[in-house]
Amino acid sequence: MTQMEEIHKVFPLHIDKPNFHCKVWEDNQSCIAMTRRHHFTPRTKHIALKYYHFMSHVGTRIRINYVHTESQEADIFTKPVKDHLFFPLRVKLMGW
Repeated sequence: MTQMEEIHKVFPLHIDKPNFHCKVWEDNQSCIAMTRRHHFTPRTKHIALKYYHFMSHVGTRIRINYVHTESQEADIFTKPVKDHLFFPLRVKLMGW
């Protein structure tokens, strides 16, 4: 049950359910290919079990988009980034 359905039980609203899409920006081509073909190998079986719920929403509510590795803003938070990448990414995120 979604949060909107729970709220509707307490406060009945006579409006349409929101239709939205969440965009995920990924720089790993193998990851993108795995989400599009829904085919798992024995080496990716653990992923199939863990992310089954997530995979059911890919294409309907979640859109996976490719972003070049040097433009991946999330890298600034997840790993050490060299200066020539750090400063442009910081400008994209914070404006300074």
